[in-house]
Amino acid sequence: MKNFPIILIISLIIIGIVFNIYMLNYIYKNSIYKNIRLKKDLEKINVIENDFEKGNFTSNIVYSTSNATIIKILFKNNVEGVIIQEE
Repeated sequence: MKNFPIILIISLIIIGIVFNIYMLNYIYKNSIYKNIRLKKDLEKINVIENDFEKGNFTSNIVYSTSNATIIKILFKNNVEGVIIQEE
């Protein structure tokens, strides 16, 4: 029975270490990883906006009436968009 408190303390220390490792992994996934992903997505958006301003896309008229025209645009990186022009 004298060994029981020592075994209990050692097992609690091991459980604490495992829990801390799990929490560090959770914090990394939910803060740092999301920020890295957000930066990459913002870079993609900036590239698409620059291509749109420079006119680096192909366009096809999808639907046209006397009041409006729907134009489908396709960028280099296979991102599609729609322009609605009212006349």
